[in-house]
Amino acid sequence: MSTALLKCLSYVDGVQIVNQPYASAFCGGPQAVRPEPNPDDKLLTKIVAEWDKIKQESETAEVEGIMPSVMTMEWIRDNLLQASYPDKKVLLCRDQAHYLKGRYDMLPQGFKYSFLIRHPYKVFRSWKKLLTDIWGDFPDMRSLPSLAFPPGVGFKELFELVQYVKENFDPHPTILDADDLLQDPAGILSTYCAKMGIPYSSKLLSWKSGHEITSTWLMSKVVSVANKGQGFYKRAFESDRFEKPTPVPDLASLPADARACAEMSMEYYESLHHERIIASV
Repeated sequence: MSTALLKCLSYVDGVQIVNQPYASAFCGGPQAVRPEPNPDDKLLTKIVAEWDKIKQESETAEVEGIMPSVMTMEWIRDNLLQASYPDKKVLLCRDQAHYLKGRYDMLPQGFKYSFLIRHPYKVFRSWKKLLTDIWGDFPDMRSLPSLAFPPGVGFKELFELVQYVKENFDPHPTILDADDLLQDPAGILSTYCAKMGIPYSSKLLSWKSGHEITSTWLMSKVVSVANKGQGFYKRAFESDRFEKPTPVPDLASLPADARACAEMSMEYYESLHHERIIASV
């Protein structure tokens, strides 16, 4: 969902998109940390080997992007996000909270912060399917290494980042709910843009299917190579508009581990959902 929103906002006049720099540093940069090897854990070995392969391929891949060898958190903050873009009107960066690993000192100054949330039942149903498609069957997402799944299952890390932003940057950061956006794209997107200082046009409500616009994004070769192999952007790249939201699934219909993750996350989600933006009248 966040990738579809990023693609939509790629058509804002004068925008420069920076896509998942902290994820790149976490998975393939010089500071990337690998879990201790365990020859008895075949899945762990497989995950580490795959990411090491992606990192190695990224160094020589003939794809557009930033070399992973420079993607330290300090470089991202100082040379990518706090760099000057004199021919651009808006610099928009998308990432996920858990890739910061609590290193909030690596956040750039002078930005407005916004957060996209989605109902945990939907999040973990989709996440379980994606991880199974990539890694094959496994018993529990929570047993995966942090390289594949965050220890706080994502919502804890997101909530803690929001609290930090409130205390240090903006007491009222912009929070939007994915289903609200899908239900009322014009109302929510125009409100979001107004709060973030982004020029809004109704032309943003539909866009060209395909990945051509993403060639304008600044991102690491690690992301490009990983997406080519794992396909996590495929659906968003094929999108041409926001589709209507699907119903929230029954909790009982989720796999046991997805259900447990959703239950752990509801308190964080509900707190953030209470502060979400609504369409301006």
